[in-house]
Amino acid sequence: MPKSRVRINLTGKREETTATLYIGAFESRCGHCDRPTLSDALRHTDISGWTPRPGTGCGARFVNVASDSHRNTSDDLRRVRPDLPLRDHIA
Repeated sequence: MPKSRVRINLTGKREETTATLYIGAFESRCGHCDRPTLSDALRHTDISGWTPRPGTGCGARFVNVASDSHRNTSDDLRRVRPDLPLRDHIA
């Protein structure tokens, strides 16, 4: 299992990086680094697309799902990722 990237806050505590999974009309992307990812990924571990790069994602754990496409309805997002709550959906 890939290691999660963590950051150290001002109090010295380690914090896990989290992100929104954005599902568009044709691809999905990580809300933390804005790079492509698979819509069924739990973490951003791989860069997907025409030239996939395994193991090069930012490591953020997806905590919610949204879309910036008017083509995707709330029901579409729930169907793709029923395990994640919706965030700021536009349609």
